[in-house]
Amino acid sequence: MKFKIYLMSRYIVLLSSFLIFTGCNHLLYPAERLPYIEAKYIKPPPQDIYISVNETEKIHAWYFAAESKIKKGVVLHFHGNGQNLTTHFQFFRWMTQFGFDYIIIDYRGYGKSSGEQATQEKTVQDGLAAFKYVKENFKNQPLIAIGQSLGSNVLVRTLQDLDSKLYPDLVVLDSSFLSYQAAARSILKQRWFLYPIIPLTYLAISDDFSAKKNIEKTPLIPALFFHGTADITIAAELGKENFDLWRGPKAFVSNEGGVHIAAFGDPRFAPTNKEILLNCFDLVLAKKMDQFNQCSLNLHSK
Repeated sequence: MKFKIYLMSRYIVLLSSFLIFTGCNHLLYPAERLPYIEAKYIKPPPQDIYISVNETEKIHAWYFAAESKIKKGVVLHFHGNGQNLTTHFQFFRWMTQFGFDYIIIDYRGYGKSSGEQATQEKTVQDGLAAFKYVKENFKNQPLIAIGQSLGSNVLVRTLQDLDSKLYPDLVVLDSSFLSYQAAARSILKQRWFLYPIIPLTYLAISDDFSAKKNIEKTPLIPALFFHGTADITIAAELGKENFDLWRGPKAFVSNEGGVHIAAFGDPRFAPTNKEILLNCFDLVLAKKMDQFNQCSLNLHSK
């Protein structure tokens, strides 16, 4: 028993040291280069897009054209921290069936994007470049910007630096958070033996590019929030905090019993949430903000 306690203590010390000296960057961005599915196997296949961030670096994106003759708008998707766009595209490709062009980006360090590794600052730069690209190439089209998990913080922080001429019409935040430190603490709480290192998140992880630090700069854009009450990765209270601090029109959909990014991935909730998203977007375009604010509800699985 004493030996087990000794090993556990050694593990905590080593992990703590590792987190402090690496800044947890590998944990925030466990990016992968290899695709999980090749574009040629997707029907209809996406188009590869490369968006310049600076003179030497580009981010890679997939573009799926709207499948209907009448176009309703364009969707820009900021995905979560794991894997790459070859897995995350499945969450919102369905919107092409309803008249939306759909673009999902990979941050630098992910997939075919350039750069060795993502950072908080780089993801915001990537987001700014993506918005500029969309506005230049999809002029006069209504825009929905979607952020999931880590992508939610990247999206909101990007909006805080974005030129008002490039603002989206609607923001959708799924399993969101405002602070990298708070997100790290939420993840560490999943394992009791990691509790001793939770206070070290203040030392190991910077919040310099967390959306919460500049919350007063968040534009007054309508936002639709989704969060699962059983999310043990990004706790539901973090999404609720984001909702409470949002300065513009807003609605919150609570998926009772849903886990992380369940809103559009769990078949118990996805059909209803898709309908909510489409209806709320129509309300925004019609400028019926009083009705939009009433979109909040607790969605129970059937």
